[in-house]
Amino acid sequence: MLITTDGLITRSYPVGDHDRVVHLVTPEHGRLSVMVKGGQSKTNRHAAITQPFTYGNYELYHKSGEMYWLRGGSVLHSFYLLTGDLTSMALATYLCDVTSELTGEGENAEEILRLMLNTLHTISTGQKPLPLIKGAFELRAAAMAGYMPDLEGCAVCGTTYPDHAYLDVMNGSVICADCQTSFNRQRSAVDIMEANELGERRIICPMTASTLAAVRYAVLSPHKKIFSFALKDKEEELNFARVAEAYLLHHLERGFDTLDFYHSVEV
Repeated sequence: MLITTDGLITRSYPVGDHDRVVHLVTPEHGRLSVMVKGGQSKTNRHAAITQPFTYGNYELYHKSGEMYWLRGGSVLHSFYLLTGDLTSMALATYLCDVTSELTGEGENAEEILRLMLNTLHTISTGQKPLPLIKGAFELRAAAMAGYMPDLEGCAVCGTTYPDHAYLDVMNGSVICADCQTSFNRQRSAVDIMEANELGERRIICPMTASTLAAVRYAVLSPHKKIFSFALKDKEEELNFARVAEAYLLHHLERGFDTLDFYHSVEV
């Protein structure tokens, strides 16, 4: 069976001595593992369309119960130039891994593919701080995966715009600083783990009013405007990114080597 589909190359790795497998995230077929015959050769005729961060149109051959094989294709847009900056490349690689993680074969992936393409474009322009891009992607991806937090107001008293608040990561809710203090839960660390009444661990992330506003915007804004916000300084950008990262990784219940690498080269 032959299929033709648009898709984004999110991962590529060698198989054997000559071939290569790529992960292709497509809008209608989800994530596909595609064999590229002779893909380890730099002179392979498919080299241009199988580079990471390439969005293209692909012709695939598939037999029931077997892997997809690449027959041909064309580049629609390449974000490969962002590999010229190590930190940008590291972030893009991590976010591609998240996209692959959240996309299964046969699933509709149009929404997260659109988010990923928008994110790669924003990284490549260099017009937004990378922590802001990272945090906005992580929060929106978590919401798309079914982990939508309740950000309307404090889960205890209902205050809508507290000056300081906390994101209760496990429960996906906001707690204002006054309620946190009254329960004797306030701490100074960025991420706090403590036991609740049932002896379970809780993860509490502090947020200023600006950080809370950014979290709300990242989750609820129109798709095309998801990166159209700013935070006042680098400290707030980093805190926003830490909150988003804690929220996504907790709900996925896993880490990523590519995230560790990004943090190792983060400026």
